[in-house]
Amino acid sequence: MATMVTLAAGPAAAEPRDCTLERWWSGAAAHCGGEGTYILEVDCFGVSVSGGQPMGPYYKSVTGHTDPARDPIFTHLRRDCMNPLTLGQIGIATGARITEVPTRPAPSNAYE
Repeated sequence: MATMVTLAAGPAAAEPRDCTLERWWSGAAAHCGGEGTYILEVDCFGVSVSGGQPMGPYYKSVTGHTDPARDPIFTHLRRDCMNPLTLGQIGIATGARITEVPTRPAPSNAYE
């Protein structure tokens, strides 16, 4: 029976580690070491004409990779609640986190 448990457990899956989260009043940035992918999620509150609801909460997220050979845009993630010219968003960050699985609804547009 012990052999079956050991086989079922197997080696640990590759995962991000040593993550850093930098927050400021309107957004957040993240970077992780290790292996695999991770998600930066930022909770915003304010005006978002691209989200369907003009005033209230809206969410931003992006998936990043730990592979340093990739372009830094994919390894050093950043999302900001202030995008007045491109997305019509003017807001503040009320929360931010690094996760391996999404915890909030997907953003309502392809750019966030």
